[in-house]
Amino acid sequence: FLESITLMPMKVGAKLDRLTIGVLPVKMKAMLILECPGWMDLCMKFMRMFMSKKMKERLQVVKDWSYIAKEVGEENIPLGFGKVEGKLTVDPIVDKYFKEKVPL
Repeated sequence: FLESITLMPMKVGAKLDRLTIGVLPVKMKAMLILECPGWMDLCMKFMRMFMSKKMKERLQVVKDWSYIAKEVGEENIPLGFGKVEGKLTVDPIVDKYFKEKVPL
């Protein structure tokens, strides 16, 4: 199940988590939620009441896939990702560090 909700292989994600937790100061610019079911949309509306204005702006439920292509850029979207025709054919991190260990 978890492998289907991310573009990154689970082993790579776990290694990156261990590397970055408490060490790398990363600030979330935006979180885009795609194709969420109706019940999750209701939950998000409820949770927004308790979020700061800044967090509300950063957390977005997206209905239209073309918004992703516009915001992120087609050159940064992998081929075959959802309903967007991306142009990214290589994953530099996986190619350099994990190609033999983690199949894509």
